[in-house]
Amino acid sequence: MQIAREKLKTNIVEYILYMYHIEDVIRANHLSIEELEKNIISKYSLPNSQQDDVRTWYADLIAQMKKDDAMEQGHISVLREMIFNLNDLHIQLINTLEEGVYLEQYQYASPFIKELKNKMGNAELTEIEVCFNGLYGFMLLKMKGNTITKETSEAMAVFGQLLRYLSKKYHDRV
Repeated sequence: MQIAREKLKTNIVEYILYMYHIEDVIRANHLSIEELEKNIISKYSLPNSQQDDVRTWYADLIAQMKKDDAMEQGHISVLREMIFNLNDLHIQLINTLEEGVYLEQYQYASPFIKELKNKMGNAELTEIEVCFNGLYGFMLLKMKGNTITKETSEAMAVFGQLLRYLSKKYHDRV
């Protein structure tokens, strides 16, 4: 909960990726506050009042996931809205003459984005969603200890660089 708050203030991209992970943790615990209490919340070394806050935070996320039909896949509406806003900013930046640095990064990332989008088979995904999905998938592969190709590592580094710049521009405007 505290980690999420800090990331939201300082790096919107890290916040979204962190929350993707939290959604998966909740799913792994069957959207059950009791399972989360047993497997996650009880492991925190926090005073009871703070544990209550963490429990409430998870319970609110469970309720939001149910409301937004994100129980098995997908993301809560607040995350989808953030990505929508980041995609709008992305479009503004690539269409602004003064943003040569971002345009250069985007042009370098574009072939990787197109390739991953084709592999995902979902033509409706925005370029920013593709970057997020790629980075989150990459993170999961690393956590599982899977072998990662040089090409995948390179593409994810490019996505990370593009999203870092986008995050900075986002926070400059907020």
